[in-house]
Formats: sequence, structure tokens, C-alpha cells
Amino acid sequence: MNALNPFVKMRDEYFANAEVFAGKKEYRKASELLWGAVTQAIKALAAKHGLEIESHAQFFDFMRTLSKELETESLYKTFLFLNDLHKNFYDERISPVDFDIYFKEAYQFLLEIDKIMKKS
Repeated sequence: MNALNPFVKMRDEYFANAEVFAGKKEYRKASELLWGAVTQAIKALAAKHGLEIESHAQFFDFMRTLSKELETESLYKTFLFLNDLHKNFYDERISPVDFDIYFKEAYQFLLEIDKIMKKS
């Protein structure tokens, strides 16, 4: 992956900061940073396809289309699940005891997007 890609750079920064805040048990902040890492990864993939994502709704459209093209419904389901991270920042929906599930799922999602980027 091109380390100079600004979306990839931001993804990595957001993820590293999410780890720091999760370690401090500041889950609302860690949630938003994880969501930021997820969206930056998606923006990087979209850019590789010549697309620019400029709205929240476009993330959903892009991921829905990508999942259909790759015939992996689970990719879109995971994205929908991870959207709770964004909501958690505002409404604290995720219990601290469940946060690790989201963290691990976000990490796996980022790895999957990386694999797709390398194949694209």
C-alpha cells in the first residue's frame, strides 16, 4: 500500500490514537477515532477506484456496491455494525464491556479493506 496516500496516513493515525484512548478507557473518544480509521480506509479504497466520498451517505452507497461486486455481504454487514462506533461518540451506545468486540471488528475490517486495496 502506498504509505503516501493521505487517507491511509490518516487511517493509521486515527487507529493509533484509538488504541491510546481505549487504553485509557475513554471509549467514546476511541469509538470516534476507530470510525475515523474505518472511513479513511474506505476513502482510500474509493479513491483507488477514482471516486471521492463527500458525505456520510456515500460511505453506505460505496460499501453496499462494493459488497455486491465482491459478493461478500458480510463486508457490508460489518460496516453497518461498525457505524455504531460513530453513534457511540454522541450517544454512548456501546457498553464498556463490549467495546473490545468493536475494536477487534474494526481492526479486522481495516485488514480486509487493505486486502481489497492490494487486489484493486
